[in-house]
This record gives sequence, structure tokens and C-alpha cells, in this order.
Amino acid sequence: MTHASRITRTLRHIDAHLAGDLSLDALAEVAALSRFHFSRVFRGQTGEGVAEAVRRIRLNRAALLVVATRDPMAAIAARVGFGHPDTFERAFAAAFGATPLQMRHGGRMPRPLLPPEPGEFTMFPTEIRTASDTVLAAQPHQGAYSDIGSAFTALMTRLQQAGLWKGSGPSFGLYYHDPSETPVADLRSHAGQKLADGAEVPEGLDRITLPGGRFLVVTCKGPFSRLPEAWAWAYARALPDSGATLRDAVPFERYVTDSLAVKPEDYVTEIWLPLA
Repeated sequence: MTHASRITRTLRHIDAHLAGDLSLDALAEVAALSRFHFSRVFRGQTGEGVAEAVRRIRLNRAALLVVATRDPMAAIAARVGFGHPDTFERAFAAAFGATPLQMRHGGRMPRPLLPPEPGEFTMFPTEIRTASDTVLAAQPHQGAYSDIGSAFTALMTRLQQAGLWKGSGPSFGLYYHDPSETPVADLRSHAGQKLADGAEVPEGLDRITLPGGRFLVVTCKGPFSRLPEAWAWAYARALPDSGATLRDAVPFERYVTDSLAVKPEDYVTEIWLPLA
């Protein structure tokens, strides 16, 4: 099954189960995609986040029920998945510029809320590679991905103390959540370093094995501020164009250049998506 068909199935499920469990985990199961990838694939295929799509579809159905039925507003709110009538009224008014009662009295359907138009994407070099298992010494990080530099500093310090920094590398960043769908405080990641052959991961650091296999690799040259564009390209264009299917493994960044040794415009970072 293609990723496009998985997302189509998910959208149909949302439309048919507006009062049900439409959480990220529940919808990832519907799509039969790992949570590592589901929200990123969804955004790449639709141009909007999962929560945005759920809210839009719920409000469109609510507008139809408000105008076409005489059902109580509390019943409509529950039917489309809003837990409290006040929450429903505020969301409805913000979306359509009128409260549900005002719209019912007016008797006219509003223009439906539409998904965003497909945007333009910057192209990045892309290829499929095969790699063997990679063992990392890693420092966990929780919070904004843009702050993972502190974890890399702690990792480097610990490896230097253990006499393992020289001869190690490259560095890796493992990102377990889609930052567009997950609260910043809940974002989890690891700053990792490949050790020299035969070296043991020192106490105080996590030992992580990146499973080998096939990967879709997108290369980004330039400052780290370009990476969100490269991630968007990877899921929205490179993955569909490849015809490949993702597997249940964490995507990661591989830092080809040493950010302490080269200028930001010369950074080379690879985004690796695990393929089945």
C-alpha cells in the first residue's frame, strides 16, 4: 500500500469517526505507519498537520449540522468530537466568524474550511543507500530540538573524559517526534557519536544501535536553519518519488562535517529515512 493510500484511508476514518479517538497514536494505527513517521508523512501528503486536519473536518461537519438540522448545539458539539459546548462555540466562531446560533439564524452555509494549497519545496540531493548496524554512544535530550547542542556538548565532554573522543565520529541526531505535532516539553531526541571500532560506551551514556538496511538519504548543505526545509522535502517529495515504503525505525540526521571546524554555509547534514 502506498503512503498516499494510507493517508487517504486515514482521512476517511477521521470523517467517519468524528466523535471517536482521533489521537496521533490511534490514527497512526489506522494508517499502519509508525509514529516515527506518521505525522510527517501526513503533513507531506496533505500540507497540514494531523491535529489541524482533524479540527478542520470536525468544524466543517459541525457547520453542516448547525444549518441543516435543529439539533441542540451541545449535541452537535458531542457528535463532532468537541468535549465541551463552550470549546465548540469558541472554535466555531474563530473558524467561521459567527457563533453556531448566529449561523443557524442566518440560515446560510459558510464556505468550507479547506486544506492549504500545495506549497513550493526546495529540492535537495536524494539517493537510496544501504548501511550496516551502527552503534552509538548517546546523550538523551528532552525539549526543543534546536537546543540539542547542549546534549552534544555533554556527550563530547564525557567521551573526552573517557579518552574516546579522538577517532570517533561521525555524529548523529535521533529525533523521535514530529515537532509540529508534539508539545516542545515532550520532544525526545538523542545526540549520538559513533565510537572507534572496539570501543565500549562509557558509563553515563546510552548505547543505541541504529539498525542497518535500506535508507532514503537527503543531503542538506548549509546552516542547520535549512534542515526543516530538507525534512519537508524528504517526506513530501523525495519519499513519494522513490516509490519506497518506510519501516518502523527512527529517522535521524548524520552530520558529515564537523560544525566546530567549518563555516555554517559549508555544513553537510544527511537526513536518513529507514526503508522497508
